[in-house]
Amino acid sequence: MTHQDLAPVMFFALALFLLLGFPVAFALAANGMLFAFIGFEMGLLQPALLQALPQRLFGIMTNQLLLAIPFFTFMGLMLERTGMAEDLLDTVGQLFGPVRAASPTQ
Repeated sequence: MTHQDLAPVMFFALALFLLLGFPVAFALAANGMLFAFIGFEMGLLQPALLQALPQRLFGIMTNQLLLAIPFFTFMGLMLERTGMAEDLLDTVGQLFGPVRAASPTQ
């Protein structure tokens, strides 16, 4: 197997992990680690790359901008569970219901 064959094999290995029923996060992690070790054995990667992984993860976790993702998900969950989302849609429908849409010019 050459280094050119690794990308399609990696894709099919990921598909196999997912078809076997593994969760997506674990399938992606296992697939990456498996092919990292294959890359080490083939001489394509240096093992020092895995030593930098904790520093990269810590850098991603301390990114302030990424805090918006769980908060946005939590907000959507609260809107749906409390029924406020339906009320909001009903209110907007009553407000803009009689307004006709602009027709495109021909």
